[in-house]
Amino acid sequence: MKKTTLKRYIRNKYVISGAVILIVILFFVFQSGGSNTKIEFASVKFGDITEKVSVTGKISPVGKADLGFEKGGVIRNINVKVGDRIKKWTLIASLDSAGDAANLASAQAKLDDITRGLNTEELAVEQSKVNSASISLINAKQEALNVARTGYVQAQSAITNYTDSFFDNPQSVNPTIKIRTGSQNEQSAIGMSRLSVTNALNKWKSDLDLATSTDGITLLIAKANGYVNLIRDFISALSTIVNNLNPGNSGLTQATIDAYVVSMNSGLTLANQAISSVNSAKSSLENALSTYEQANSNFILRKTGSSAQAIAAQTAMVAAYRAEYEKDRIISPIDGVVTRVDPNVGEFVSVGKTAFTVINEDNYKIDAYIAESDIAKVSLGDFASTTLDAYGQSIDFPAIITNIDPAETVLEGVPTYKVTLQFLKKDNRIRSGMTANLEILTNERKNVISIPTRAVIDDSGEKTVRKLKSDSKNYISIPVKVGLKGSDGMIEIISGLKVGDKVVTYIK
Repeated sequence: MKKTTLKRYIRNKYVISGAVILIVILFFVFQSGGSNTKIEFASVKFGDITEKVSVTGKISPVGKADLGFEKGGVIRNINVKVGDRIKKWTLIASLDSAGDAANLASAQAKLDDITRGLNTEELAVEQSKVNSASISLINAKQEALNVARTGYVQAQSAITNYTDSFFDNPQSVNPTIKIRTGSQNEQSAIGMSRLSVTNALNKWKSDLDLATSTDGITLLIAKANGYVNLIRDFISALSTIVNNLNPGNSGLTQATIDAYVVSMNSGLTLANQAISSVNSAKSSLENALSTYEQANSNFILRKTGSSAQAIAAQTAMVAAYRAEYEKDRIISPIDGVVTRVDPNVGEFVSVGKTAFTVINEDNYKIDAYIAESDIAKVSLGDFASTTLDAYGQSIDFPAIITNIDPAETVLEGVPTYKVTLQFLKKDNRIRSGMTANLEILTNERKNVISIPTRAVIDDSGEKTVRKLKSDSKNYISIPVKVGLKGSDGMIEIISGLKVGDKVVTYIK
C-alpha cells in the first residue's frame, strides 16, 4: 500500500515539474515577441495624391449626321456614295415629289394672282359667280321657309291624328294618358312630355306667323329643327308604352293593341319625314350661305386688290407647301464624308428611318459610361489621359470632359452615366469607332502627408493606424484623420501623424 502511494507521488511530481518548465518557456517566447513575427512598415512622408477614374469609351465624330426622310416615299435620286466628301447643303437624295411640287406651284400661282389686280373680263367672271351664288341662296332660303311650314303641318298632324287619342285633355295644361303605363313615374313623365309638345307647336306656329319674308330664316330653320326633334322623342316614348301593352296587363283586345301600334308607327313615320326635310333644308341653306359669302368675299378682294391679311394667308400657304416639298429631300447639314448609304433608287423608305450618315473628320469625341459609384467624383472640365488600343499604352491623346448626362443609362442591368470627352488637339491617327482607355484625373493634392492606404484600419467608422515604437518591434494604435484617397494606393493624412513616423502595413 505504501509502495503504491510512493509511486503515485513520484509520477505527479514529474508532471508538475514539466508543466512549470513549459510555462516558463512559453513566457519567454511571448515576451520576446516570437522569433518568427515579421512586421512590414512604411514611413510617413510628403507626396502628391491623385484620384483617378478608369473607364473605357468609344470614339465617334463630333459632327455626325444620321439622316432620314421626314416622310415615307419612293426614292427617285441618290446623289452620293460611301466615301464621298461633300459640303454642307449638298443634296444627298430625294423622293418622288411630283404631287408636292404641283401643290407648291399651284399655291405660288395663286399668290402671284392675288397680288395683282383684275382685268375687265376677270371682274365679269367673278361677278357672275357672286350672282349665281346669290340666286342659289335666295332659293335655299325660300325652300327652308317652305320646309319649316310643311314640317309644322306634318308634326301637328302626327300629334293630333296619331297620339292625342291616347290622352284625356291632350292640349290642356294637364294632359293625362288613358292607357296603362309601367309606373306612376312613367305616367307623369309622358304627361309632361305631351305638355312640352303643345308648347313647342305653339312657338313653332308663332315663329312662322312672324316670318313674312326669308329674313331670319337661318334662325327659324334651326328652331324648327329643335321643335321637330322634341316632338319625335315624345312620339317614340309613347310608342314604347303602346308596344308594352298586352291583353293581360291592359284589359284591351289584341286587335285593339295592334291598331294602336299601327297608329304609333304612322305617327313616327310622319315625324321622321318632318325631321328629314328640316335637316336637309338646314344643310342646303348653310351650304348656299357659305358659297355666297366665299364668292362675294373673293369678288371684293379681287376687285379692290387683295388685303394684306389675304396675301399673308396665301404666303403662309406657300410656305407650308414648300416645307412639305422639302421633306422629299435630304440635305447634308455638315461638311464631311458619307459613311452610310442604305437604300437604292426605286425603293420605298419609311419616315424617320436612318438611310444616310455623314461624319465630320475635323474632330472627334469619346463617349464613356461611368458607374454609379464613381460618377460623383467626375466633373465638367476634368482632364483625362487617353490611350487607344490601336496604338498601345505609350501614346497619350489628352482629352477633357465636356458633358455629363444628368439621367442614367442602364447597361446590362447596371445604372451608368454617359460622359462625353473632347480631344484637346486634332490628330490624324484618331478614327471613328476606336476604343479609348481613359484615366480621368478627378482630384489631386500636392505635397501632403501621405501613407499607404492599407495601413489605415477602419474600426466602426473610426480610422486608426498602428504606429511603430522606437524599437521597431512594438507598436501603438492611434486615431488619424484622412483626406483624399489616391488611385495609386496612397492616402492623405490630415492629422494624427507627422513626417518620419513609421506605420505598420502588414504583420505576418
